[in-house]
Amino acid sequence: MPRRIRILPDHLANQIAAGEVVERPSSVVKELVENALDASATRVTIGVKNGGKTELRVADDGVGMGREDALMSLDRHATSKIERTGDLAGVRTLGFRGEALPSIASVSRMVIETAERDGDGCRLLVKAGQLTSVESYSRRVGTTVHVRSLFFNTPARAKFLRSTAAETRAVSEVVTILALAHPEVGFTLESNDRVLLDTPPVTNLQTRVDDLWGADSGLELIPIASRSSLVTITGLIERPHAATRGGRRAYLFVNGRPFSDRYLVRAVDRGYHTTIPPGVRPSFFLYLDVVAGEVDVNVHPTKAEVRFRHHAGVEEAVENAVRSALRPLESTPSLGARAPGDQPGGPVASRPEANGSGPGDLGRSGGEMLQSPDQMSLFVSGRGVPLGEGEEGDSDDLHREIVRPVMWQVHNTYIFAETRQGLVIVDQHAAHERVLYEELTRAWDRPDGRASQRLLFPLTLRLTRNELDTIEQLQSLFTRVGFELEEFGGRSIIVHSVPNPHPYFDAERCLREMIRELTVGSELVDSARNQHQRLALSFACKGAIKAGQPLAEREIAELFDQLFATELPFHDVHGRPTVVQLSLNELHNRFRRTG
Repeated sequence: MPRRIRILPDHLANQIAAGEVVERPSSVVKELVENALDASATRVTIGVKNGGKTELRVADDGVGMGREDALMSLDRHATSKIERTGDLAGVRTLGFRGEALPSIASVSRMVIETAERDGDGCRLLVKAGQLTSVESYSRRVGTTVHVRSLFFNTPARAKFLRSTAAETRAVSEVVTILALAHPEVGFTLESNDRVLLDTPPVTNLQTRVDDLWGADSGLELIPIASRSSLVTITGLIERPHAATRGGRRAYLFVNGRPFSDRYLVRAVDRGYHTTIPPGVRPSFFLYLDVVAGEVDVNVHPTKAEVRFRHHAGVEEAVENAVRSALRPLESTPSLGARAPGDQPGGPVASRPEANGSGPGDLGRSGGEMLQSPDQMSLFVSGRGVPLGEGEEGDSDDLHREIVRPVMWQVHNTYIFAETRQGLVIVDQHAAHERVLYEELTRAWDRPDGRASQRLLFPLTLRLTRNELDTIEQLQSLFTRVGFELEEFGGRSIIVHSVPNPHPYFDAERCLREMIRELTVGSELVDSARNQHQRLALSFACKGAIKAGQPLAEREIAELFDQLFATELPFHDVHGRPTVVQLSLNELHNRFRRTG
């Protein structure tokens, strides 16, 4: 019987291995730069011609190789990074010098120039995986790898390469990712002798972002830092007001290695929930550090994906870290910053849904129908936190910064408050939205839900068939909100009790708008995770005080107290800012004051 199983020759085995790690010029650059980083390089220079199809070069100043090591690096499975099986689980290097080199050499013409001592180096010439020349070569410590005529001996692979511009963009993206992963290393990228990127070593990630995408690119980013039993998370995330609906920069790194994970991206987005409008995609740069054995980096041929032992726990840690980073004042815009999602128009005119009735159409029928409404307290359902007694954190620091009683209302819509460091401007409707939303989400945990007051004269509402179906499905949740509803036959309901979030509350209008929104849907409620959250979002939007409502001094003060007692005081439920800050320095600059 003829043999069907045979051992492949080395050159063919190398070409097959190359198919796993060498897809295009950018993957060659990735492998060679990772080798340079593992060699402790402080400066890496990359040059490509014709998108890397004709020639590419990676030079580093890291630990070079002697002649024997250089020759050994061209053998398959030769490495200086692991010795035994157990090393695979805890390896923290990016690649193994010698693992990728023979694969790349098998489909190109390669030249390796390296030295482990100044002036004492060697030069290796390789063609299609075959060593053709070894000679002494004088150079400084480090390694330079030239790769020419990629896929010259596998023309079928070469045909699948894209245009020069597309391959150049792919190389640039790879270098950008590695530069973000290692800000302590300087990177230079040249294309056809034109410098595309040149960034020195830095100690600040924000500076690296500015170097990559232009000055001030990092100004709309805020730091993130969190530690759990599973993972330490650091990096930068985008301020909510700066996020847009277009593309975003989303980068994940674990133990210095870039990777992709759509579930962690979703965890980031969950952390932003109710701080950005639905559909907006914030940028982020997250660096995860986990202990050895908690992550497997060898589950993907190009190491683009990793596997965590406790993925759900890592997701939760990421979501919580993002949410914590959004609590400080730094997550809010300064005066003159653009609106969320680049929405045109003024803050009042462009927000009809949030504002509800206009200044000339403020109903008070709900408040007047309540038994013994407390007109002396604006927010009877909440108890404001006295100044200086909230939880520790930046929001409470700002709370203490407010100089009372220097607070005043402008256009019956915005509240100005002097602080020791400048001025803050609060949107009264947005602020009360946040207060009501968080109050109601806490009320879900109480057996009786939110407090309500019985009407002297019950309301009768006639609904559409679909609206009545909504009431039937969600009646128990409406009761928890504070609405006591009873079907009255036909398509009518009777309202016996309503919540009382403030004395200007129009209960009938709020209920009708909530029923309509929950029946037909809206961008706001459709972003909710469950029915409880849908009602909380809708009630917060429809029940909050409106733009154009005059407030007394005590009511303004109480609103501030309650706002800064919330978890996310600087964002309303639509993802718009509740607070805009104006520093004293900015005021001085606007008036060109020098002292």
